[in-house]
Amino acid sequence: MKQALLIVDLQNEFINKYTQDVPEKIRALLEQSDYPIIAFSQFINHAQSPFVKLIDYTKCSKEPFTNIVDVLKPWTKKDNVFTKDTYSVFSNQKFQTWLEKNKITDLTIVGLDTDFCVLADCFNAFDRGYKVTVVADCCASSTSGPMGHQSALNIINNNLGKVI
Repeated sequence: MKQALLIVDLQNEFINKYTQDVPEKIRALLEQSDYPIIAFSQFINHAQSPFVKLIDYTKCSKEPFTNIVDVLKPWTKKDNVFTKDTYSVFSNQKFQTWLEKNKITDLTIVGLDTDFCVLADCFNAFDRGYKVTVVADCCASSTSGPMGHQSALNIINNNLGKVI
């Protein structure tokens, strides 16, 4: 068993009244726990992304909106931040290769948004045979608030892995 922490889309664009406490909670988790292997997903939108082409969502396409929040930057490295233009970081082949190279079997997932990208990553991790754990207090939904967050946690806990 080899575990990694996946931090999903902790970017300036997604920080609002529902999510503002999450960066500090993740920082505390990182400082209090022993996660030797950490990965970040980073959503970067562009004109050819499904978000622009299919739902006309044009936000999060340039700095400072695409930047990982400052409080978590000390844990970023050149080889542990994986960009994506979809809901799930599993769309990035470099991420999948990184998981295999590091012999990861278990993923602990935290981040934004619980009901979109975190949930998509849980589905993809499960489908690929990874053991999934989500830290509920270190996730939130910037778009649908507590209701969307809790609904996604229920789906994850009942079908995809463990919520702690």
